[in-house]
Amino acid sequence: MPYHCVAFGCGKTAEDGVTLFKFPKDPEEFRKWEKQVQRTRTQWVATPNSHLCSEHFGKEYFEPRPPAGALKLKPGAAPTVFNLINLMKYFDKCGSESICVHR
Repeated sequence: MPYHCVAFGCGKTAEDGVTLFKFPKDPEEFRKWEKQVQRTRTQWVATPNSHLCSEHFGKEYFEPRPPAGALKLKPGAAPTVFNLINLMKYFDKCGSESICVHR
């Protein structure tokens, strides 16, 4: 099973044309990424195998890309781009935030 993006409403894989980034090994950076995801998934807990796709990082967080090289994040990069439209669509389907439970 391929890795997928853990951001709410995303779930993209490399087959979708994005680059997946594994959560950092550094505990402080790991927690920073986890907190960012928890802004839209409050009860979610990251694991060492959690990934976020390139769509959740601003352009300023990427290293210059060599012509044939892979996309790389700069040291200290943090996910900051989360599509709230997916969240709004979710609640529209449920009808009310109070009766929706997302796991």
